[in-house]
Amino acid sequence: MTRAAFSLWNDRIAPVFDVARNLLIVDAATGAETGRIERRFSGDSPQERAMRLASLQVEQLVCGAITRDTADALQDRGIQVVSFVSGELEQVVQAWLQGHLHERSLHMPGCTRKPHGGNRCNRHRRSTEGSTSQQRED
Repeated sequence: MTRAAFSLWNDRIAPVFDVARNLLIVDAATGAETGRIERRFSGDSPQERAMRLASLQVEQLVCGAITRDTADALQDRGIQVVSFVSGELEQVVQAWLQGHLHERSLHMPGCTRKPHGGNRCNRHRRSTEGSTSQQRED
């Protein structure tokens, strides 16, 4: 059995995990859902969030954007992070069950997946002086 947590906001994947308050936790076996529960976060620190997910025996987190500190805290506890995902919650859960989270329609706008399962968000724009890209600072 596999257990995944999905950051939740208004029946969608929360755009930023670090400030999301609600989680949907889904259990699955051989690609079929076997159960689900909703839980709420009370703490905001990366360590508190990681400890909460570990105490719920979550193996994988599916979320939108996430800070490096939070992702590291989760990975230190053996929780795989699948970030920069967006979409309607049920659509994302079904894609997870079928192993299709890599589909472009589920990427946050401007974000891509690296071939080996890593994630990154492209934050580049064209320079007005030519065709080179510059890092955008927000």
